Amino acid sequence: MKLFEARWRSATVFIAGLAAAWVALLLYLFSMAPGVTWAHQGADGGELLAAAVVNGVPHPPGYPIYVMVLRHWLAFIGWAAPATDLAWRGNLLSACFGAASVFVTVLVAAHLLKEDPLRWLWGLLAGLAWMASPLLWSQSILTEVYSLHALLIALLGWAVLAKPLRLRYTAAAVALGVAHHLTLLLLLPAALYALITSHRRARRWLGPLLALGIGGVVGALFYIRIPLVAAVGPPPINWGYADNWEGFLWLVTGAAYRGYLVGASLGAVLQRVTTWAYVVTEQFTPVGLALGFVGLAVWDRVAPALRTFSLLWIAPVSVYAILYHTRDSEIYLLPVAWLLSIAMTVGFKSVVEWLAMRFPLRISYVAGLFAALSIALLVSTRWETIALRNDAEARTYLAQIGAELEPESILVTLNDRETFAVWYGVWGDGSLVDAAPGLIPVNESLYQFAWYQRLQRDLYPDLPGIDVSVPYLVEMYAGRRPIYFADAPTWLDSSRLQRAGPLWRLNE
Repeated sequence: MKLFEARWRSATVFIAGLAAAWVALLLYLFSMAPGVTWAHQGADGGELLAAAVVNGVPHPPGYPIYVMVLRHWLAFIGWAAPATDLAWRGNLLSACFGAASVFVTVLVAAHLLKEDPLRWLWGLLAGLAWMASPLLWSQSILTEVYSLHALLIALLGWAVLAKPLRLRYTAAAVALGVAHHLTLLLLLPAALYALITSHRRARRWLGPLLALGIGGVVGALFYIRIPLVAAVGPPPINWGYADNWEGFLWLVTGAAYRGYLVGASLGAVLQRVTTWAYVVTEQFTPVGLALGFVGLAVWDRVAPALRTFSLLWIAPVSVYAILYHTRDSEIYLLPVAWLLSIAMTVGFKSVVEWLAMRFPLRISYVAGLFAALSIALLVSTRWETIALRNDAEARTYLAQIGAELEPESILVTLNDRETFAVWYGVWGDGSLVDAAPGLIPVNESLYQFAWYQRLQRDLYPDLPGIDVSVPYLVEMYAGRRPIYFADAPTWLDSSRLQRAGPLWRLNE
């Protein structure tokens, strides 16, 4: 009888997880961008899609496992539904990753509350809360690396909190996480602590250390993909041109971005602390944040190991997000939001139990219904600011420049948004090449790197001088090829430019 009850309780949690995942998937599908987008700091999507199509290497650190998965996913959906938009296929993959992370979150929350007969309900609420958090929602409706990152965060949490004695799960989660996004390394101190406190035998630190070490090494092996594909062709999207050790280290260590990590002033850091507080509060509203603190207080009283784990989980990524001074660094707070969704549920359960002692009602079910309705209300109020169902800015831009460009044009871009959209139009769905055969896109800011100069030379051996600089290109090919700019260059006399839709055309 006890075995049946245990299996039934496990089944109810599994069913609750599936229900939450399906609700999340429906939410993400209905709010998903219909194509390539710039919204929610998602300009990288165009580059990632194009890199997957040409089997190339995207921006640092190269995201080897994501590009491989995305490449095969695009091919599969293209076979199953050939009429679908290429970017829509990538957006769909993100929605699936986001929904899967909701499923895993239900399992983790239910495990942490396993002594409660209604653990399925609390797990369900935690999963739905995580689903509706702006960080996860916004990244699950466009092509980006962060919905997969969210799934791997949840899997690591599940491995060390729900299955700490099965170290192979931890090793697998670490391997996948390292192979995808190196910021997962910031969570390893918390993971190690959780594993050590769960083992009671002598040398209890040895097994966890080996699991984390093996996972890290296996994850690092995935980066072998980068030099292998960098040397073939080469692919037109080939950051670092990493067929050599210097280029590989430049790419994987993110050398191009180091200035963002150490270059902020004290005033900027203080401003980032304010932003951190706003982003964390925004995920679940001030009420949800207060419940999260109640949950942490509960853990402090009855499960101090979970309290310490939470601090070790939250602190490193928070410090990194504060010090990494970029416009989108708040996305690195995904682990904080994930853990907060669980702590908030623990806090909510504690409040419900307090109320149950004072009111002779089945308060748990009433409170569960109230919480679910609150999450639904939260989704409805956030719909206008998060949903991308009607987003068309990037697609409109591509259509407009496609109408202006001429065959054999040189198109000079500068910023990420325009650059990655153009790369998508040239090497992704091919819409710009169809509109202007022979189009050559170049990025002015990347000419500062020797690898980019070398790449241009190898891609276009019949165009002398393409490996020098944009000003050199202008003087050499003015009058010989149409030259367009996404942004008017400050170093060029404005009298030599004329407007051409959203572009600037060089007067010949």
